[in-house]
Amino acid sequence: MILMFGTFIIAFKLKHFRNSKFLGRSVRRALGDFGVPISIIVMVLLDFLIHDTYTDKLVMPEGIRPSDPSVHGWFINPLGVTKPLPIWCIFKAAPASLLLFFLVFLEENICHLILSKPERNMTKSSGFHFDIVLSCFINFVCGVFGALFMGPACVRTVSHTSALTIMSSTHAPGESPKIEGVKEQRLSAIVVSILIGLSVLLGSVLNLVPKAVLYGIFLYMGVSSTAGIQFQERFILVLMPVKHHPNVPYVKKVRTWKMHSFTGIQLTMLIIL
Repeated sequence: MILMFGTFIIAFKLKHFRNSKFLGRSVRRALGDFGVPISIIVMVLLDFLIHDTYTDKLVMPEGIRPSDPSVHGWFINPLGVTKPLPIWCIFKAAPASLLLFFLVFLEENICHLILSKPERNMTKSSGFHFDIVLSCFINFVCGVFGALFMGPACVRTVSHTSALTIMSSTHAPGESPKIEGVKEQRLSAIVVSILIGLSVLLGSVLNLVPKAVLYGIFLYMGVSSTAGIQFQERFILVLMPVKHHPNVPYVKKVRTWKMHSFTGIQLTMLIIL
């Protein structure tokens, strides 16, 4: 718990430190941009220095090899590995796999909707359609060969777009900075993907990372990605007097009781889900 919440607090505080009045602007921006790596290094070093407490670590295989070489190689027999697989199982699993395919497709569409908000003023939004076609084709091939599906990595993608977002620096004191645009490019995404691929060669180093530190990073990404979600804003408005409601379209164009009813339905469905 200490490692998880320690990682979350350090990363979260450093992110907001860039808007503080301490130190210079370059130092604040550097600490804000590299808050996550700094929190990981600090908490992993703390865990390494404490020898009398056991923590569950990552288990990374060395090099590039199948997950369990003693059972199967690179090619997995679709008719069974350790024992024969009846043919009817393949057809019985097909509907479930089709639903999973639809789920990945919808998740990618939701990711695109989050990225293509009007305030971001993105000009290369047509590339989203090609991305969907390409990912669907890749997932179809993965399904044929029994490989893992490729997901859109929503949290990482949204965080990457937020890092490329340019905020205004000429806003009046007390006002929140506004989005001026997004540096739309694929170079940084390619570099990130290459570094993720190279991580398979760092098994001995990654095995020193406690799982609690990763849970802290997941908690940080989840909390950070909730900023700007309309459901969260409307949920807060339930506890706020009408005279203090912000001047936004869903407040001006919808009656208050209808807005709160819709928020309640969403909250109920979220709990059921």
